[in-house]
Amino acid sequence: MVKKKETEKVVKKSSKETINIESLKEELTEYIDKSIKKEFISELEKSYKRTIREKNKKIIIKNMFITGLLFIIVCLVFIMNKNNYFDKFFIEDNNTKQVKVTKTKEENTNTEEEPTLDELKEEYSYLLDNIYINENSSYLSDYYNGNLTSELKNYLTLNFLDIDSFPQEDNYQIIDKESFTNEYQKHFNDKYQNKTFNYNGNLIRYINKLDSYLSDDIINKNSTNIIREITDIKVSDDKVLITTTEALSYDNKLYNIITNEEISDDINDLLSYTDKLNTVTYTFEDNKLISIK
Repeated sequence: MVKKKETEKVVKKSSKETINIESLKEELTEYIDKSIKKEFISELEKSYKRTIREKNKKIIIKNMFITGLLFIIVCLVFIMNKNNYFDKFFIEDNNTKQVKVTKTKEENTNTEEEPTLDELKEEYSYLLDNIYINENSSYLSDYYNGNLTSELKNYLTLNFLDIDSFPQEDNYQIIDKESFTNEYQKHFNDKYQNKTFNYNGNLIRYINKLDSYLSDDIINKNSTNIIREITDIKVSDDKVLITTTEALSYDNKLYNIITNEEISDDINDLLSYTDKLNTVTYTFEDNKLISIK
């Protein structure tokens, strides 16, 4: 009986101890979990604070660099302005604006006001220098009918040459081809041809063996009795059209060049009879004669 009681006591004691161990285990586990969690949170906070500090440090360094750079730029601008470095740009700009304004004014002026005939004469009348023909020339009809043959062009070329500069014999002259060709190409835009031609009754022959022109007689540039007056000038692109009224003048009288009809007994009436006299339009392109009509 005694043993049974003792056994029950031992069992009860063992059961209590088991309960205490389980409870202690739970408390210990809870404590460890709390400690670990607290430590983890603490480390996490430290890491976050460290990251923030490093980021702030970088931002501060960057801001300091930008501030320093701006300070240097401001100092440079101040020094350059003090030494009047920027003045030249403003002066150039003002000059440019002034030039643009001037050009605009000039363009407007040119657009609004067309040049007068007298102004055009002053600028372009030189083109007709030496473009003339003697009234006794065998090419007179070709000239006033606009038939610019090779022979007629050679005739006109001779008008431009200084005849006295070429060799003279007792009854003839020699004109070298090179001089003649160069002068021809200055005034006509077609290909030069070696053509014998007649210059107011003097036959100018091309001699192959001499490679030159040989005249039948001493060349005299006979003056012409044909007079002209410019009545209109038109300028378009590279072309200049000069219109003239022309007449044959004898003894202060005016005659139609082709018909020889007397038109007026006063030479000053040239522009009063443009409908009865000879109206001619000379067309030049790049300063070269391309047509007579």
